[in-house]
Amino acid sequence: MNMSSQNIKLPPPASPAVPILTDILRRLTRYRLNTLQRYLLVQNLFLIGFCLGVGICIYLLQDLVENLDIFVQAGVGVGTMVGYFLAKLPLILSQILPAAFLVSLIVQIGLLVRHRELLALQSGGVSYTALIRFFAVYGLVWCLAQLFLAQALGVAGQRAMDRIWREEVRKEEAGQVELRDIWFLSGAYVVSIDGAYPDQRRGRDINVYVYGEGNTLQRIIVASRFDILDTGWELHEPRIYETLTFEVRDEASLRLDISQDLEVFGVLQTRFEAAALSLFELGRIISYLEGTGSNVERLRTAWHMKWSYAFSLLMMALIALALYTIFDSVYLNIALGLVIVFVYHVLFVLGVSLGERGFLSPFIGAWMGNLLFGFLAGGRLLWYVLPDNPFEFLRGR
Repeated sequence: MNMSSQNIKLPPPASPAVPILTDILRRLTRYRLNTLQRYLLVQNLFLIGFCLGVGICIYLLQDLVENLDIFVQAGVGVGTMVGYFLAKLPLILSQILPAAFLVSLIVQIGLLVRHRELLALQSGGVSYTALIRFFAVYGLVWCLAQLFLAQALGVAGQRAMDRIWREEVRKEEAGQVELRDIWFLSGAYVVSIDGAYPDQRRGRDINVYVYGEGNTLQRIIVASRFDILDTGWELHEPRIYETLTFEVRDEASLRLDISQDLEVFGVLQTRFEAAALSLFELGRIISYLEGTGSNVERLRTAWHMKWSYAFSLLMMALIALALYTIFDSVYLNIALGLVIVFVYHVLFVLGVSLGERGFLSPFIGAWMGNLLFGFLAGGRLLWYVLPDNPFEFLRGR
């Protein structure tokens, strides 16, 4: 039977592979702030800018008073001092941003209460949940900004600041770097080094434990010095102890198939601080050191700490919103907010310290403050706005 082309029906166009993601992106690109949200945004940007300005001035004045004598004795110029404080500026901003964000929100909501604007909104059918949703999303945006500020600008600024302080102020030259007391696993070798010099590709006092099948210790190799070559490590005048035959022999040199970059162990010692590494650098180093059998609890805690501190701004938004469900006084809430910031930092430092020492998991230690205050503030807000239907706030105005 012949069929004309007009009778042929084409299949419907295929739906996108990820319709949910496409719908979300479309909604985000088409989303526009309403009048209330624009008003809240502009008002908060002004307040947080004022709080940050005051905080930066106080921080810089205190730092200048503490270090002015050191700068004068070192004979550095005004340009060097300005460069030092400019390099430190992103670090200062990232440190004071959570407190400034909390104070700005407390003052803003307090102004809404004092000027009866919040009452007018509620009379017009705009509930408190509208503010909660807006400031929660607004806090998430600030979390991303804090993450960029600390991990991009802050890391680069801290490195520049440390270089100025070391070379221009302390007049220290980049000398020989020595790494001490290093342990790592490389294939069948467990290596212990008393001292290594990565820049010179050599080291001293090395012990190599060679294991065979069934994790049986086969021999112990001891040498007073070694060189790091592209094809392996060369031990000079090693003494070899055979554990199975109890034989001891000396050799002029011995080359072992060890491939290990000792520079990465600097992050475990004083040459590098975890704060001077970005999230991506720290993550790569953690993965590398885990493969060598090194203990990375401190570094993993520092990695979680960077994420946790960035998301502290969301906790500050929830805390500010929760305070006004209990007290209407802006002065009382500012005082309580400052106390909460202090307690938060105490818990933050305590959790990080416990995580680094292995008493808590790195995640729990770094996120302990956020989890506690998020539970308390979030629970209070849910109790306040959701007395009956726990899903009503998703449909509110």
